[in-house]
Amino acid sequence: MFKDSIHLRKRFYEQFYKQYMLIKLDMKQMKNVRFHCIAVVSIIISILMIIPFALSYLTTVISIQSYGNILTIKTQITQKSEIRGVFIHEGIYGVPHNWTLIAETLSRYGINAVFVNDLNGNGWRPNSEIRAAINAFHAYGIEYHSVISTILEWRNSGTEAIEPDGSIHWEYAHCPIKAHDLVLQTIKNYLGNFSDVDGIMLDYIRYNTQDTCYCPYCRAAFDEWYYQNYGEHVSDWTLFYPGQPNWTIYAEWRTLPVTQLVKDIHDLVKSINPNLVISEAAWTLFSDSAIYWRKWLGQDTAKWIAEGYIDYVAPMMYTKTVYGRSGETLESYINSNIKYWMGGQSEGPIPLVALLRIDYGTTSLPPEEFKLQIDYVRQRGLDGWILWRYSGPGGYLSGSPDITNYLAVLDMPTTFAITHVNVDTAANSATITWLTTLPTISKLEYSTDPLFNASWRVQSGFHFWNITYTPGVMIIDYANVTEHSITITSLSPGTRYYFRIQSIGTAGTVTTKVMTFTTS
Repeated sequence: MFKDSIHLRKRFYEQFYKQYMLIKLDMKQMKNVRFHCIAVVSIIISILMIIPFALSYLTTVISIQSYGNILTIKTQITQKSEIRGVFIHEGIYGVPHNWTLIAETLSRYGINAVFVNDLNGNGWRPNSEIRAAINAFHAYGIEYHSVISTILEWRNSGTEAIEPDGSIHWEYAHCPIKAHDLVLQTIKNYLGNFSDVDGIMLDYIRYNTQDTCYCPYCRAAFDEWYYQNYGEHVSDWTLFYPGQPNWTIYAEWRTLPVTQLVKDIHDLVKSINPNLVISEAAWTLFSDSAIYWRKWLGQDTAKWIAEGYIDYVAPMMYTKTVYGRSGETLESYINSNIKYWMGGQSEGPIPLVALLRIDYGTTSLPPEEFKLQIDYVRQRGLDGWILWRYSGPGGYLSGSPDITNYLAVLDMPTTFAITHVNVDTAANSATITWLTTLPTISKLEYSTDPLFNASWRVQSGFHFWNITYTPGVMIIDYANVTEHSITITSLSPGTRYYFRIQSIGTAGTVTTKVMTFTTS
């Protein structure tokens, strides 16, 4: 977590959740309050039990004894020199498909992860389909990440988002408060059936438009929040509707229910398996605009990065144009994402992965131009790429190009990974060791302050979280080795230090999350 000094407004969430619990108590059920109180106490106890597992990505605390204690980090996709992913759209289920042939094809071209759209907030594809897919990809050493359409693109009566006039906005768009419990239970059940998946990607974790949600639950929660922060209750709701004077206040608030859902998904997933990777398919930041999606759709990605709710982010950088510092270009998208989400560093607090597209409906990006995009992503130092979407041997989608024509033109050097990170501390020193699967250069950065923080800023009259970076002390060993060891000296006794390690090779760079140790 970031330090308290960045003024994360925790009380907003406490107030929201207080109101959320209150409005769920139907007056007709007040005679059962005793039962509900017992249930609430039980839930609190359960939460306290799982908190140790719900660790932040940005700052993972390691308890290190003076005699040295070993921390081993599982080799996840985030610990590899390049994430090479392919998105498998749900359309695959509507055509004849062969998971083994798809897996064999992608393995032949060096793909190390697939992102399969097999889950939504109210259910998933047939168990036999998902089991066959997981087994096929794992057999070829490819990670399987389930993509959940979180609060959009699925149907369920009673959880729909509501417009100001009280009408249902769209039967496929949902309120994050009303759908909250259903989404969590669905994910829990899914992971109970498929405990060997490698990660969960949150897709459609946002509102559909600026017009939602104004259901009774959202109105009650907002009114409580508004009273706590402005000293009065809402007397005229029309002032808070889209296009009206106070709508931006409502827009600021409505990010909170979405963020609460993301937090609770994180806590649930990590309590089930701390090694599961949580990612987000995010709308990319436009040219130098930090507020656009937070304001209009409630997507508060920087907040989720700051709080450690997601392990990496994959902005949808859908464009045919590579160069140009403004407009809809890959260059401008990457510039903005690095500036506001990564603290200005290509190796930021979490991996930044470009979600790219080759299928544009009636037209497709030529393979040579796709290669230019991949080359540029690598040049900018991003942590990998995901290609939307699969169509090829084992499953052809109508109107989509054969993916093998695109993968065939790419240079795919062997990737490497960081494994077995160990920390051994003394009163005035610490030795950090790790392994890499290929020879690489060793780098270590440390500081008594967190390397990444977040500041609460305003752009065009709307607030946003800006990830900031404060450089630490850097130690570099230029020897190309697979066994790495760096000793830090002249440390202060009984002091907490923040650090991260980095290995640089011909196939890219791997940077760990920020971790901590405390000298004896």
